[in-house]
Amino acid sequence: MALPQLRRHYNISPRLLFAAGLVALFVAIPLGYIFFRAVTGGTEVWMRLLQTRIWKLLGNTLLLTAAVTGGATLVGVSMSFLTERTDLPGRRIFRWMLAMPLAIPPYIGGIVHLTLLRPRGGVIPQLLAEWFGQPVPTPSPLGFAGAAFILTLFMFPYVYLLSAAAFRSLNASLEEASRTFGRNNWRTLWEVTLPALRPGITAGALLVALDVLAEYGTVALLRYETFSSAIFAQLSGRYDRSAAAVLSGVLIVIAIIILWGELRLQGQARYTQMDSQWRPAPPHHLKRWKPFAFLLVAFVVFASLLVPVIVLSVWSVDALLDPTTLASIMRSGSQGFGDYIWNSLWSSALAALIAVLLSLPIALLSVRYPNKLTQAISRFCQVGYAIPGVVIALSLVLLVNRYLPFLYATPLVVVMAYVLRHMPQAIRASESALNQLSPSMEEVSRTLGRTSLQTIFQVILPLIVPGLLAGAGLVFLTSLKELPATLLLRPAGFDTLAVRVWIWASEGFYIQAAPAALLLVVASAGPLYFLLRREQIFR
Repeated sequence: MALPQLRRHYNISPRLLFAAGLVALFVAIPLGYIFFRAVTGGTEVWMRLLQTRIWKLLGNTLLLTAAVTGGATLVGVSMSFLTERTDLPGRRIFRWMLAMPLAIPPYIGGIVHLTLLRPRGGVIPQLLAEWFGQPVPTPSPLGFAGAAFILTLFMFPYVYLLSAAAFRSLNASLEEASRTFGRNNWRTLWEVTLPALRPGITAGALLVALDVLAEYGTVALLRYETFSSAIFAQLSGRYDRSAAAVLSGVLIVIAIIILWGELRLQGQARYTQMDSQWRPAPPHHLKRWKPFAFLLVAFVVFASLLVPVIVLSVWSVDALLDPTTLASIMRSGSQGFGDYIWNSLWSSALAALIAVLLSLPIALLSVRYPNKLTQAISRFCQVGYAIPGVVIALSLVLLVNRYLPFLYATPLVVVMAYVLRHMPQAIRASESALNQLSPSMEEVSRTLGRTSLQTIFQVILPLIVPGLLAGAGLVFLTSLKELPATLLLRPAGFDTLAVRVWIWASEGFYIQAAPAALLLVVASAGPLYFLLRREQIFR
């Protein structure tokens, strides 16, 4: 069978390389421009920020990133262990409930918990004061502790999903061999199982760290200043684009360092299961710890999923039953509630379509013609996920104002930001779909006389459509929730659900914001559920 070797006789298609180069250029120009503006920002701007802002912001940002990444890793790994490797009651339903907080944007969770816990006027402090007849001290959701708690609560599913998948795929023989050599259950867990899961745990922790760097809504709401909130303030309040560019340059460097560190760690870790007779490990019996474990998992589910959904549902009912509130929700200025929904849907859907189309040449190049150049192009085109939305928005503001004024103040700039920020998800999905498609099918097509383009459109695309739809679903899901880029780039009269939730909540109208927030959560939960089902995350 010489057919599989035919692939070696085909050189990289110049047209494919040109298309991939254009996509890389699309990614490079805004990021390169913002970095150039940062480097050439002027000595005076750099000195002023070094003396007054950068070191404090650097400390705040790194401290929050470390705390949330560590907390999310601890919660995610412990929840995955309890639901996948123990006899915990109700673990099948808990698997789904622990994943669904990904559908809740952290700033919406922050709005709910701030309303419940804020020191003055919070629901819980008021109830405790009524019961005990005097004020009762409660934990404040404001500041570093509150921001770390809220972000951990709504970001741990990244680690949970990846570590749970790793726990399920681990062969029982690995732990059995450890026990044969005299290790007990705890030593086996710490010295054998968790090190074998390190690639998945590290990948989840990377997603958490990059999302913390990019987070604006939660830290602004809870009054904890990081680079993202400071850049947003420089743009929207002080209109100091030079200072914003300098801060963005520092943030880009931090993100790249984190990404490089993860690649180094993953490059050193290789775990391969050699035994073809795979079988799942038997569950650990919790025995007397079972009630405690059940309460622990139930608390995480309650705080991260049930509390936001219940509170938003109650507020939404109150808003819909009050004619005045309902009227203000349905019509705000020249826009109605239907406009917010339509703006969210079409902009996110268009971004998903463009991201998938742009991902195809990158995926084809890296999967079918793997070498250092094609892998470098693929990696570079995925760097957008490491760049916060506020930085991408700034780069587009500077570029569009100077070189593409016809796009200024149009929703297309918002769509461009979505594509730049979330295209890595489409690239990974396209590469995964192509990796599952045997090259021999393309080679047969070529031997039958079809050109490369005909092969792509008649053979490859029909077979990888499910994978492309999964990538589009991920881009759509994350674009729906995008806040800082939309706030900075949206033209007048273009509000999305995320924007309206933020505007109403920042003005203290939480009940007004509730229907839009609940609808945003439901709209995000649908694609997330089907993506988890399609990828067989849970059985």
